[in-house]
Amino acid sequence: MTTEPTLTERRSPWVVFTSPADPWLASETAALGHQNGLVLRLDGREMRDPASVFRTFARELSFLGYFGHNWDALVDYLQDWHGPGHGNQDLAILIEHADGLLESDFLGLFVSVLAQAAWNSNLRLDGDGELDECRQRIAQHFVFLLDHTAPVAFAEKAARGMDVAVALSDGRLLATLTDVDWPGGDNASAPWTAGPLSFADEEILSGRNIEGMKMFRDNLGCSIHEALDILQSRSELLRR
Repeated sequence: MTTEPTLTERRSPWVVFTSPADPWLASETAALGHQNGLVLRLDGREMRDPASVFRTFARELSFLGYFGHNWDALVDYLQDWHGPGHGNQDLAILIEHADGLLESDFLGLFVSVLAQAAWNSNLRLDGDGELDECRQRIAQHFVFLLDHTAPVAFAEKAARGMDVAVALSDGRLLATLTDVDWPGGDNASAPWTAGPLSFADEEILSGRNIEGMKMFRDNLGCSIHEALDILQSRSELLRR
């Protein structure tokens, strides 16, 4: 089992996919509020392409006028965000109605960018993996809220993000960064699976679907039903 996700502590996982009815969400947002943290809500239905992602974040988080409207700029602004009323508070950003992002071709990159921003905010490590004592650590996490799509459906695309590792736990999809290039995070070993879920491709392409499902189950720590959903998603990608 993976470590249960958090919105109040300065640790991974950095990104969570879950249902808005998840009791964990209500508990964690309440706890964050009690410790004077902020919960911001963005509408995933507005995020149809990268440009609309940048516009939505810039508007809702009151980015300054010189925000570059690109992925690198989004990392920079999120990791050092000081928007109105912020005051270096811990922060959770909830992306509501996020089901449509499953069809986007930028989801993996989006998850990687959010995870990088959270890693920088939470850990404040320098290039040698040492604590940067000049910068305040802030708990920052991102949650994709899915109205009618199972989180497992996002596993294959989320895992395509650069240096992203994923796991399934209690029906939630969790994303972190491998600790090879991002020291202090989670080790990219079980139960985290790093990179595109290609380790079962040979089984899928040769029609050995039962073996492929077992590989997903064993590597991701998921149920056999979740493994079937991942196999179907990966199969569709391989057939293109």
